[in-house]
Amino acid sequence: MRSGAVISLGTLISLILLLCFGRLFGWDATWRAFGVTPLQPPFFDMHVILDYASCAAKGFDAYVPHSCNQDNFNIPPIWLRLGYLGFDGTYSNWFSITIIAAALAVLVALLKGRSAGNGVLALAAILSPSVMMGVERGNLDLLILALVGAAALIYDERSVGRISWAAAVISAASALKLFPMFCVAIGVRCNRRALLFVSVVSVLSLVYLAAIFDDVISIRRNVPTTFILSYGYKAFFLGLDHLRTEAGLKAFDLADTWLPITAAIFTLILSAATAVSSFRRGRSFCKITGGVAGTAFLFGGGIYCGTFFLGTNFIYRLMFLLLCLPQFQDWRSGKSERGAQLVERVLYATVLSTLWLNGNATGHSSFLLVPQLINWLLFFGLAVALMSAFLNGLLSKALQGG
Repeated sequence: MRSGAVISLGTLISLILLLCFGRLFGWDATWRAFGVTPLQPPFFDMHVILDYASCAAKGFDAYVPHSCNQDNFNIPPIWLRLGYLGFDGTYSNWFSITIIAAALAVLVALLKGRSAGNGVLALAAILSPSVMMGVERGNLDLLILALVGAAALIYDERSVGRISWAAAVISAASALKLFPMFCVAIGVRCNRRALLFVSVVSVLSLVYLAAIFDDVISIRRNVPTTFILSYGYKAFFLGLDHLRTEAGLKAFDLADTWLPITAAIFTLILSAATAVSSFRRGRSFCKITGGVAGTAFLFGGGIYCGTFFLGTNFIYRLMFLLLCLPQFQDWRSGKSERGAQLVERVLYATVLSTLWLNGNATGHSSFLLVPQLINWLLFFGLAVALMSAFLNGLLSKALQGG
């Protein structure tokens, strides 16, 4: 068996177990067994979208908090068009099943052709609590994952046509959820075709943001800022206040001060210094390839680092780290130098730890300190990898120019 078969068979068995346990023990108990804190009704996040779309078609303002659902509407207005097509919350199950299947199909396409051992590791990442939280809620990020992964499969720097199609797919994903614009991280390759992709996506994204600017302000206002099942540069500081409050101590109230963003910027500076130091010493590690695996890594790493700067994100967004797996597995199967192998495997382990440790089946009240520290470590590691790729891209361009 190869990796694609392992992933497909493993997810099929998991689906059968979910259905059987769900029938025997109920939705909530089943998902808690998978390390996921469930919400009702099933596929809650998809219900939110379709409930607001249906209300908007009747003249309600979807960006007024709790106007059509217990949760807020915090995605671009293009989704409200579904209401005019007659869709409402009763279609949530079918929409959710469709995007789950699409995301899985793209992941299998990205990860196939490798060893069974790599398939087992990939399956473990896919079944992690962070990813399964998105599945349980029917979260829209699954569709975005499918689109971004498809763009990585399409992208080919030998063909302007394929680059254009990939840019169109990423631009469409950005119109649906905004943050895929962080895929411009592929510009670290510093070649003309990559910069063409970056230019197209950047221009289209900026025009779109300008067109819906008022809605973007409403979206930002409606997005919760919380430590609960979240990652991002503010989550750690919000969680510290929660721990102090539980202990009967006065909160530090650092989350809205200069300290969190300063810590994030300092981490970036440290990442840049590490990348420059390694580059000057001629140490080459985490060399991102020019094929599909490398493109997917840049998309996934760019989204993680970019969303880290949004403050807080619910942990289902960690599913975009799955895009980094093909490159990690190629490094694992390759013949890097011993020091490089160690760095690559530590970073791989950090990704798997991030996916597994951030989930919390005991409820929404607990704050997990260790996973937050690992999230920062991963932010540092991926930033180093991206900056190293940028330096290598500059060197490659300089040699070609010479």
